[in-house]
Amino acid sequence: MISLKFFCTSAVGWEETTGYWFNRAEELTHNGSIDEAIYACDEALKIEPGNDFVLVRKAMYLNIIGMVNESAKTYEKALTLLDEKLKKNAGDAGAWQWKAMVLGSLNREDESDQAYEKALEIFDHRIENDSLDTDSWIGRADVLLNLGRWDEAHESYNRSTELKPLDYSVWWRKAEVISGIGDINESVEAYDKAISLIPANDAPERALAYAAKAEDLAFAERWEEALEAVDKSLELNPKSSVWWHFKASTLMELGRNDEALAAFDEVLMQSPEDADSWLRKAGLLVEMKCYNESIKAYDKILELIAESNTKELAGTWLNKGTALNKIGRRKEAKEAFQKSLELYDKATLEEPGDLSLQRMKGLTLYNLGRYEASLEVYDQVLEASPRIEPYVIDVAALEGKGDALRALNRNEEALEAYNEAIALAPSSSAAWHGKGEAERALGQAGNAGMSLLMADKLGYEK
Repeated sequence: MISLKFFCTSAVGWEETTGYWFNRAEELTHNGSIDEAIYACDEALKIEPGNDFVLVRKAMYLNIIGMVNESAKTYEKALTLLDEKLKKNAGDAGAWQWKAMVLGSLNREDESDQAYEKALEIFDHRIENDSLDTDSWIGRADVLLNLGRWDEAHESYNRSTELKPLDYSVWWRKAEVISGIGDINESVEAYDKAISLIPANDAPERALAYAAKAEDLAFAERWEEALEAVDKSLELNPKSSVWWHFKASTLMELGRNDEALAAFDEVLMQSPEDADSWLRKAGLLVEMKCYNESIKAYDKILELIAESNTKELAGTWLNKGTALNKIGRRKEAKEAFQKSLELYDKATLEEPGDLSLQRMKGLTLYNLGRYEASLEVYDQVLEASPRIEPYVIDVAALEGKGDALRALNRNEEALEAYNEAIALAPSSSAAWHGKGEAERALGQAGNAGMSLLMADKLGYEK
């Protein structure tokens, strides 16, 4: 768990330094620009190739966009660097923590727990020597949190704030972690305490604290309170397109789509070439069934994306084709899907290890009615996947496989694919809906009704 505050402090004077690119990468992730965040990590690694911290962040981002094989390789590289660091200094508790996290990401859970226990041993030893060592109490709490020892972690954070009751950064860190434990009410109190201790004239820091509070409230799905917190952040820093983007997303969760659209317009007024916000706006317009307006937004995105960015172009043509289909412009939709397919073919050649590209190629083939070819691609994705949590690419591929099999009237096999997707992601509304349709085709009316009801409860939208 990495503090938002660490990354989003001012980067003035950091240009062309590792710290600057750290900061830039995290800002980009908050804006949903994961590909650009990976680029920022690569820039940092040009400056400092042996920085295990950057490698871990890059691995996380690669996993998010479905490049699971590249993610695993990057984690392994970071693990090698961490082992070298620990050979030189076995008492580096931070390195043990990072190693534990990397091992956990690689599904090596027993080794991960052992590394966390080693870090805990070091922190405990430091506290024995100096019971007022606040950093060690915080480190101890972090480790206990990752080991699932919630109550002990909580106690350690309480001790940290007792030792430094006027240090807003300690309260801030406690707030972040307590929200992770699940006690959002106490987390909010800790955020409010941190904010009260930040100097009144430090508007940027106060704005960032409110934004962090908003994020944790959003994670707890307390959307109204998240909106209130991000509004306070924007009062202090109205020129933050990142948090206008966050506000728009929060309003979407609340179903206040007209206001969300206005918030995206504010983002785009500040950053008119923000392709990601144009993409979110286009998606919102589709949700609002404003298909003609969404097509105009997709056309704008196509103008903004560089010709060399084959992956983004392919995805945008796919989305445009879907919107065109919605309003019955079948010929134009087919042309858009064909353009998307050509670009995905090219992108796959450029990045053969990117399973997300292959998965999207499968979806494009499905939209073109080429179901056998689509099924073949999905099987290739599932065969190549290392199955790393949270299984995003695997679930999507299994859902796509099920859809292709249903289109081919192979409903028993489709049902198997949907069940496998649900085993990995029980809250997948698409998998439950597909399962229900397959069961209905097989004459299992009772089961179908239950599955489709579950899909509706999970928020399925066609």
